[in-house]
Amino acid sequence: MLYIIGVIAAILLIYGLILFLKRGNKEFNPKLTLRERTELEKMVEKKVKEDEAKAEKKEEIVLDVKEKIAEPVVAKPKPTFPSKEIQNEISKFSSHVDIDNINVQHSIRNGVQNYLNQDLMVALEEFSLAIESNSQDALGYYCRGLTKLKLKNFESALSDFGEATKLGMKEPNALYYRALTYYFMRDLDNAILNFKGYINKEGQSPEAFFDIGICYKEKENKEEAIKNFSLAIQKKPSYEIAYFQRGLLRHEQGDKEGGCADLKKAFGLGYLEADNYLSDLCKDSAQ
Repeated sequence: MLYIIGVIAAILLIYGLILFLKRGNKEFNPKLTLRERTELEKMVEKKVKEDEAKAEKKEEIVLDVKEKIAEPVVAKPKPTFPSKEIQNEISKFSSHVDIDNINVQHSIRNGVQNYLNQDLMVALEEFSLAIESNSQDALGYYCRGLTKLKLKNFESALSDFGEATKLGMKEPNALYYRALTYYFMRDLDNAILNFKGYINKEGQSPEAFFDIGICYKEKENKEEAIKNFSLAIQKKPSYEIAYFQRGLLRHEQGDKEGGCADLKKAFGLGYLEADNYLSDLCKDSAQ
């Protein structure tokens, strides 16, 4: 008896479920007009095409990545400029003292602090305030020029460095950073001229000789570039990147033995990128 009741209950449950589903189909599948059906078909077709385009693009990216992975990786030289860090230069004035004008002193110190905190726009404002407080103070122009150089506002930086020089800026590095500004403006001749002026004042300056070498290299004057890299090494025997740059140029000039010797020296001094060039350019040479 219980069995029969159970079977009847199951049949009723199934029947009720079927009615529910049928009613649901009527509720959620309303009849569409021809226009509505056409628009729906267009939307579906557009969605399918978009999905296919995304899939193709994804496949292209995957293939491109695989090709790049398969290609041999050749290290590139590290950026060579600036040889002298702007931050190190500007931080020298963090305790600037101006007994004649406390406002200049205050603005210079604040400007330096903001520069070191990477608040470069505030630093610019502070150095401008120092200039307003005393337009004959060279340091305000110099520090503002350094900040503009960091912001890649090269022409304006050059103007400030020029003004600092006119006002008798005694800091020899002013010539160095003016040279660097010319370099970034792609005025290599003026860059070389100012680097040489800096060397005449500073004397022992392997960084400036190296930078002159870079300028000549970009002018495709390989002999002068090699000469200045050699002078940089003479002033600083552990100048690993100078060995690296000279090694590449020597190799290009046909001096494979000298080039490989320089690249090995650079690698031995810790310039690890040289190893990739050694394996590529000096295969026949003992590592």
